[in-house]
Amino acid sequence: MKLHKNKFYIAILVLFSALFLNACGTNEVTEEQADVVFEFNDEEITLGEVYIYANTVIEDYERRYGDDVWNLDITLDNGRTVNMEEATREDIIESIVRVKVLYSKASQYDILLTETEEAEVTEKASDFYNKLTDAQLEEMQITEDVVIEVLIENAIAEKVYDSIIEEADIEVSFEEARQTTFYDMCFECYREGANGNIIEFTEEERDAQYERALQAYSTLVDPVNTENENNPESLSDYYGLKYSSYYTLSPEEIADMYGQEVCDEIYSLEDGSYSLVTETEYGYHIFYIKALTDSTATTSKKQEMEKELCSEYFDSLYNEWKENADKDFSYSDSVNQEVYERIEF
Repeated sequence: MKLHKNKFYIAILVLFSALFLNACGTNEVTEEQADVVFEFNDEEITLGEVYIYANTVIEDYERRYGDDVWNLDITLDNGRTVNMEEATREDIIESIVRVKVLYSKASQYDILLTETEEAEVTEKASDFYNKLTDAQLEEMQITEDVVIEVLIENAIAEKVYDSIIEEADIEVSFEEARQTTFYDMCFECYREGANGNIIEFTEEERDAQYERALQAYSTLVDPVNTENENNPESLSDYYGLKYSSYYTLSPEEIADMYGQEVCDEIYSLEDGSYSLVTETEYGYHIFYIKALTDSTATTSKKQEMEKELCSEYFDSLYNEWKENADKDFSYSDSVNQEVYERIEF
């Protein structure tokens, strides 16, 4: 089994509301006693701090994928296949580094916590700390001060991030995000050979498909009964069309798939209408226009595009900040794996 894993970062304040465990305890660990997992920008990141981040990720993944999730292989965005546990361990460290970098920019963006926000953080920290077991507190070297510090850094980092994105003032127009939903009733003019190769129809076979497409068009625009009206799916089943389907695509995607001429034809139609029988490299098509501008899909695409642009804008700043903060840091060279592996997955 493989999971396709996008680059993820721990949600900042939301992370901690899900961290509550079962029992309470009170063990104190001095800073001198705490084991260090890694250093970043001359700051020592202790086992207890890393555990606070890791615990939620572990519980969340096991809840979604089962206790055996850590033995699975996953495919990263770059196509590389790695073990789930190792990839997640690295992501957790990167999440901490990101918070540290954002936190270091607080003064640049004039970010402070209000008294109300500080009180909320303190309350959450107390709740979290009091619900850890004695064994967890001792083994992971967690003090209430460590919890408060981590939550404060995350709260400030979140506000810094929000200021960065607000400053970018990124907005995608409805037209830029436009999504069109249509049904492609496709009378294909090819077949797949035994070896997966494509075999084009003969002229006689193409002519037969064209006649079937004309017949279908007549049925759609002048149905003998209301059952076939605006029902290209049923008609596709009747003709045994394998490659007919609804699509939701942008104008650019439609042009890429069918060619600019067909794209122009589609956008010359109206919602609820049919195209004439149209020829492409795939065969003969009748396009049913459900929505030239699908408002739901367009809104979703708009949000997706804005999120991606915000991420790109942030990364362009963050990568430089991270490099300037600690150019020698790397997961493979900077993390004490012997200490880190005390957090079990």
